[in-house]
Amino acid sequence: MHYWNKANFEGLLRLAEALNSDERLSPLAKYCRCRERGLRQEAFVALEEFLETAGQWQSSDARHLCQTVLELHARTPAAHQFLTHPLLTRFVLPVLEAWVAEEPDCQTALRWLGILRRDAAFLQRALALSPEDVPIRRLLADWHLSDVDHATHHLGESRLLGGLEAARESLAKARTILDDAPDFTPLTDLVAEIEEFESMLDDWESYCEAPEGTFPEWCAARNRGYSWPTIVYYDN
Repeated sequence: MHYWNKANFEGLLRLAEALNSDERLSPLAKYCRCRERGLRQEAFVALEEFLETAGQWQSSDARHLCQTVLELHARTPAAHQFLTHPLLTRFVLPVLEAWVAEEPDCQTALRWLGILRRDAAFLQRALALSPEDVPIRRLLADWHLSDVDHATHHLGESRLLGGLEAARESLAKARTILDDAPDFTPLTDLVAEIEEFESMLDDWESYCEAPEGTFPEWCAARNRGYSWPTIVYYDN
């Protein structure tokens, strides 16, 4: 039987092995091994040891090891018990914030701080410094597309949430982010998603001018191949 948290535990063991390559990160490796074994108290003792030691590092060492921690975590996203609140608030974020304060044009620090804070302004600055950063360009576009997805997910019930102009504005922002890409190849799926949303909103505008039946019925009569999400309402 597949245990629901298996990927997390396997990821923690992979992280422990990778972290052991640097003696300064060995307490974090111990934390991972203890969490994988279910030894929560012992794990947080090891984490506390790491945090106390990390507070004594020079800024250059702290930045290098902070980047190492974040890159390892990014390669092992299933290990959701690794990047804990204490690790974030007492090590990762303070290091990144100080780094950006001292070096406002450091793409690495801006990039990670933007990701962790979900701050589009930091990510835009990072992207301006490194236009070929596809994951950041994709993330920014995805944030705008998620707004459009939310606005349109009730169109199967002939309802648009938030207004047509707001949805079009979010689409325009997503398209601007993609239009500036040096290479469209890794982003073709997002371009296709934008085009489908644009077509859907155009059809919704036409439908509202002369509605006939429900919006899905109107689309079906015109051979529009949109898919509609299943919406479930729960009674108290």
